[in-house]
Amino acid sequence: MIHTSDTFSESRPTGTSASLRPSAAFTLIELLVVIAIIAILAGMLLPALSGAKSKGERIACLNNLRQVAMFMQFYTDENVDVFPAHRNAGLPSGDSDEPPSITNWWGTQIVGKDAGRSNLFHCPAIKGQRLDNGVKWTWNFDCHKVGYGYNSFFLGLHPYTPQSFSVGGTVFSSSPWFKRSRVVSPTQTLLVGDRMPKSDGTWSSSLWWPTSCLDEKASNSKGFEGIDPHRHVRTGNVVFVDGHSESRKSETINPPVDPADGTAKGLVNYEFWDPLQRAKL
Repeated sequence: MIHTSDTFSESRPTGTSASLRPSAAFTLIELLVVIAIIAILAGMLLPALSGAKSKGERIACLNNLRQVAMFMQFYTDENVDVFPAHRNAGLPSGDSDEPPSITNWWGTQIVGKDAGRSNLFHCPAIKGQRLDNGVKWTWNFDCHKVGYGYNSFFLGLHPYTPQSFSVGGTVFSSSPWFKRSRVVSPTQTLLVGDRMPKSDGTWSSSLWWPTSCLDEKASNSKGFEGIDPHRHVRTGNVVFVDGHSESRKSETINPPVDPADGTAKGLVNYEFWDPLQRAKL
């Protein structure tokens, strides 16, 4: 007896299905579309990443300034309540004064000449050489390139002698060895802030109110000795006498003209500089 299943078994060629199936691959158009999508997503993401980086640098700088204010507090506590001189710094008694030196300034007075060479005085936004208002400069821990300025006209005038001039009818005087206890409003009196060097490349460690206008067209002195608004996305960081720090736009901390010019416009924002708040009296 013949079994049909034995005689008429189905024969299937091996590999036929695999060889007939088309290979999976992207066409050139599909690849171009994918690349375009990736480029669009990257373009949307990079500004956000850049903004986050800038914000991180700004916050780190604000923390630096709070630490500087703390060391300034320690200094006044140990030196009969007197703020340090802005340069050639000694003591109110006149002891320990040194000849002019780029290392003999208020920063070295409050933290020491060696301890201060750290990130505490190095704003993280300063990388390599900078160009601000036509001034090329590179950070260094000295009075000219440190990039953190001290409200020295009012708080740390020494070694200069007493000075006085009128702005919009109000007389502003300044003398050496100003005491912390004399500050009328510690919460709004500027202590230290972002600073670029002067037009001759010097004294980034000193904020000098008489020539503190940052508007290149409005400043007659071209000293630019106010708060630097370039380094943190059109804002400058400052710390006040009470120890709190803020980011400020130039128009909310600097005068629109140099106060030394004597006009009333020089009084704009003066309350953040003058520890005695004289124009309000």
